[in-house]
Amino acid sequence: MAPYIPQNYLPNLKKYKYQAIDKSFISKYVLAEYWNQLVKIFPLTMAANMVTLLGSLHVIVAVVLNQIYAPNLVETCPSWVYFAYSACIWIYGSFDAVDGKQARRTGTASPLGELFDHGCDSLVVSLIMILYASTCQLGETWWTVALVFFALTNFYMSTMEEYHTHILFLGYFSGPVEGIISFSLSTLATGILGPEFWATSAYSLLPLPASVTDMLPPLTMAQSVIAGMGIMLVPTVFASFSNIAKACREQKKSVAGAFADAIPFFASITSCALWLHASPEIRTQHLVVFLMFVGFAFSYIVGRVIVAHVTGAPFPKLNRMHIPIFFGTANAIAPSIGLAKMFDGPNELVLIWICLAYTAIQYAHFALEVIDTICTYLDINCLTIKKKPAGETKKSE
Repeated sequence: MAPYIPQNYLPNLKKYKYQAIDKSFISKYVLAEYWNQLVKIFPLTMAANMVTLLGSLHVIVAVVLNQIYAPNLVETCPSWVYFAYSACIWIYGSFDAVDGKQARRTGTASPLGELFDHGCDSLVVSLIMILYASTCQLGETWWTVALVFFALTNFYMSTMEEYHTHILFLGYFSGPVEGIISFSLSTLATGILGPEFWATSAYSLLPLPASVTDMLPPLTMAQSVIAGMGIMLVPTVFASFSNIAKACREQKKSVAGAFADAIPFFASITSCALWLHASPEIRTQHLVVFLMFVGFAFSYIVGRVIVAHVTGAPFPKLNRMHIPIFFGTANAIAPSIGLAKMFDGPNELVLIWICLAYTAIQYAHFALEVIDTICTYLDINCLTIKKKPAGETKKSE
């Protein structure tokens, strides 16, 4: 099997420099000092990647609680569970914001840090959306599917944009800052008010006459949030494509070729939607398992893009993670074209579990191999700070 990072691209790791533009007013004027103080609680002996990992583990804890108390995303949980969701999401976001600061204060910043950070983020994003769907009691519905797919699309476009522009753009409203605050406060409010709040009409808070609201499509508070996310996604994606086009012109590269890099992702998302449409029992009874499988596949696809970004390798397009997505979709839509399903009824659930196992194992293999390759080449550790030999330390001083 070909290595994830070919030998001829490894030298680019030492040339890589992280660049980001954050336009968030909240980051600059509200949370900056909080983050500056928070990072000081971590000892200088703690690796930045350990900070990232500890933050991500809090989301895993929240998801475990969710599967205990609300496995179908419609159950009402004890208030303390919603408070736990809120705390876990906040801690994850806070640790995610300061891991880079920890890397700089310990003098251990490296391309591995960005890979590890974005890799954890790509896994966590779909899990937080599942938590929010459960908080709002959306259930195993198209609303939950839309919530997760909107978030994955936003994350992918941001990663693709960073690859082509060499800059991570965070707008005035971004997932890592305003998104985390919104979801943390939403779960906190649910613990206080109860999940019933999300089922009330979205128009109840607007000073509109009944003659107007009667003409509008019925929307609950929860559904209005998702609809808003979908509306906001359109200019976000447009801005990403605009920035990519500008960067390609400056670098004298093909704009059409860069835009084509998005085709496999959108084909994958469309395929997943077709699969769920063709197999409604999967969407209504086993959606969480399906979304976890999609989450691992997405994390792998994004991870390959990030690896290519920090090593200067060509943009990765189709890969082995597309196989279960396209195969499962072909199996689901087979009856519509006069063919029999290979996996039908209960066997289709077995297929999804196989896909989940395949994607999880493949992602783990990818992550461990890439970490080992980079650590070996740069002579660093992943979760600990490698001590320099006495002679080398004295020389650097």
